[in-house]
Formats: sequence, C-alpha cells, structure tokens
Amino acid sequence: MRFIIADDHAIFRTGLKLLLGQLPGWQLQAEAGDAASLKALLQQHEADVLIMDYHMPGDDSMAVLGYLKQRHPGLRVLMLTAAQSGGLLQQLLDQGADGLALKDEAPEVMLDAARSVAAGRRYLSPLARERLQDAGIELTARESQLLQLICAGQSSVEIAERLALSARTVDKHREHIFRKLDVNNVAQLLNKARLLGLLDARL
Repeated sequence: MRFIIADDHAIFRTGLKLLLGQLPGWQLQAEAGDAASLKALLQQHEADVLIMDYHMPGDDSMAVLGYLKQRHPGLRVLMLTAAQSGGLLQQLLDQGADGLALKDEAPEVMLDAARSVAAGRRYLSPLARERLQDAGIELTARESQLLQLICAGQSSVEIAERLALSARTVDKHREHIFRKLDVNNVAQLLNKARLLGLLDARL
C-alpha cells in the first residue's frame, strides 16, 4: 500500500511513519509540509492513501481536499485534525474525505483508520463520531425507530402497517430524517447513519 503523509510538523510526520511502518506492505512514497508541496508530490508519485492534516500552511485545506479528490479520484484520503468542531468534520466529509480522526487519539485508532480507508471503507474514529453527533443531529425516538426500518429496506407502506401509522405520517418522518442527516436517498442515509453510529449492529 503506497501512502503519502502531509503535515507541517516534522515530528508528527516521523511518528506517523514509524506507526504505519508496522503495517505489512505499506510503503511511504513521499511527505509534504504544506499544500503546494503536496500537490506537486502527487504529480510525481503514485499513491493509494493520503494521510493529511487539516491545518497546513498554504491554500485552504478544505479547497485542497476538494481539488485532490477531483484530480485524483482513486486516492483515499484520511484527514487528521486537532479541531473539535463537529461542523468542520461534517464539511470534510461533504468535501470527500474518506476517513476522519482527531490527532490526539490513540495509535491503535490511527492504525485502524489507515487500514479501513485503504480497504475502501469510510471511517470515523470514536472521537470524530462523538463530535459529529454533538453537531446537532438529534433524532426523536420515533425518527430513530423509522431510521432503522428505512435502512433495513422497508417501504413507507410497510412501515406504516408495522407501526400502525398512516403512510403520510411515515413520509413526513422520512422527510425530517433526510433533512436532519442532510441526505437525498436511502443509500446516502444508510452510509451516513452507519458513520454516525445511529444504526443497530445488525444493520
């Protein structure tokens, strides 16, 4: 697995190199300390995974993330940040980040994050998930119940019959759930709910 590290703190880059060196088959291709260097390195080196700090000198990191996902669609990006804002984390997900972790989490979390992103899975670290849940996504008990059923593939009619509700009432709850989670279809809803830990384990 070919990877690049982008962080403006050399000591943090060194720590990540040593940590990821524990993963069999992982090979460091390059490291960057600012946004401009990162863009140049990605023109010179093939990489499967980019581990990138949100706070780096140069261009706005949110814009850099969008640029990289557009120019290198096959690149998996794990974003690291010291910021605690759930709103910021949500913006990073919306911009295309494949994984999120806070920089003060345990080494085991970083390894899990790197492995998950490399395998093509979206990843939220435990602390990142907490911050996102604190960012204002609050479902009522009824909405949470319907969320499980919608993500299990049941239609509004089936849910209405099961819960003794009208289909119109179910549709209104569905609209509220989609709006709160900022999604447009069931596939997006399922992915977002999984990331936020809102689903029963069997889903």
